[in-house]
Amino acid sequence: MDRTPHQIVNPLTLSEPVGFSHALVVSPGRIVHVGGQAARRHDGKVMGDGVAEQFDRALGNVIEALRAAHAEPFHVVDMRIYTTTMHAYRVSSNTIGSVYRRHMGRHYPPMTVIGIDELMDPDALVEIVCTAVVPEVSEEAALEDEETRELLEEIEESADDTVVTGHPGAEGPGEFPERSPA
Repeated sequence: MDRTPHQIVNPLTLSEPVGFSHALVVSPGRIVHVGGQAARRHDGKVMGDGVAEQFDRALGNVIEALRAAHAEPFHVVDMRIYTTTMHAYRVSSNTIGSVYRRHMGRHYPPMTVIGIDELMDPDALVEIVCTAVVPEVSEEAALEDEETRELLEEIEESADDTVVTGHPGAEGPGEFPERSPA
């Protein structure tokens, strides 16, 4: 998974964060707010009996919403996880951590887990809310990327049309082994 374009800040004067970051400096860009995602299927029914299973589906729904908005998990700048079963969440923390990494990689934005009495859907045990920022790409940078890509394609095409000959095993400066087009 790609690294975040934002700056993670974890001061040495604070305890070492595990599964989150203390702070994050956001790069300028397009803000994407993802509303509360529970473990709902396409038909709206909540699936999953346990908190880990519901967390998996809810986080999957977050990722789907992000991608529909042209954002990726590494663009997330904060996350809030609400649960009606804090004890079960703590007990399942190793499984939940594995599920999190499967969806988000090792990107740990500032986040918090909040124990609450109930959620809007009485069958939901978990709901996840997040904000992402997709960095701005200047027209100049986009043009440079396009020009670089075109130049690389030209080089690859010309290399495919070229056959370099030489003596195998005699590779020295300016001498190349025999190579045929791919």
